[in-house]
Amino acid sequence: MIFITKRIPIYGILITLFCTYISASNFVLNPNNLLTQKSADFIQKVSQELLEKTGVNLYVYMGESLEGRDYLNFKENFIKELNKPFAAIILIKKDKKIDIISSENDLFDRKKVYWEYMVPLIPTKDSEITAEALSAIVFNGYIESVDLIADKFDTKIEHNIPKDEKGAKAVAQLILYIMLFSMLGIVAFMYIIRNKRNINNG
Repeated sequence: MIFITKRIPIYGILITLFCTYISASNFVLNPNNLLTQKSADFIQKVSQELLEKTGVNLYVYMGESLEGRDYLNFKENFIKELNKPFAAIILIKKDKKIDIISSENDLFDRKKVYWEYMVPLIPTKDSEITAEALSAIVFNGYIESVDLIADKFDTKIEHNIPKDEKGAKAVAQLILYIMLFSMLGIVAFMYIIRNKRNINNG
């Protein structure tokens, strides 16, 4: 009985320290305040739940610039600061860099998140690159990443935003098709103009 009595407080202390460590995890790295506060608070809350249910750390990094640094060097140093297993969505404004990295290749489909949930929201004009627009890109990719990681571990994240995957995918595909047809239209127009010039010159 004495042996058990002595071990209970130690066990309790270890649990307390572990819970404190998890609670202290910072999943939002937002040095230039590009990510809106509401989005940052949401991500912190959802990533906390994701960690508790799956053991995966999902981070978001949004920065203004690499300040002349090489991206690969930046990424190597950044990874050293993350707790494994991890995934991270990175957006660097002035360098126009968006990346999704993970410590394990099979955590979730990063290409799907990038092409179907982030690329369609990227502004086409520099004047449209606002904090709100960048937050929307990262936020949309983030909520899909959460769902995919949760699916892998057969769990559900209660605080994440429910969404219709087919609807989101359809919208993304529609935007891509519009862009494609616009480009084809421009090519066809240039072809007609050149033919007319050749006929006139002939």
